[in-house]
Amino acid sequence: MPEPEVEAIVAELSVKYPLFATTTIQRWVRRESARYAGARITTFVPILVRRAVDRTLRDLDTIEAVDLTNPHLMPAR
Repeated sequence: MPEPEVEAIVAELSVKYPLFATTTIQRWVRRESARYAGARITTFVPILVRRAVDRTLRDLDTIEAVDLTNPHLMPAR
């Protein structure tokens, strides 16, 4: 995928998910776009990459924090 398209997706997702570092989002975008490196038709690759990374970030953003000091979460002895 061309660099300007990667940067556009990273910029868009960085604004939408400020919890994640831009470098992390960039790494996920590059990793996902690498899946399509040998594709014969590349027209929809940016859309597929954006959707996949957006889904990952959305899922990670909704995971609730766990209070490790809660006695009910302590391992049994």
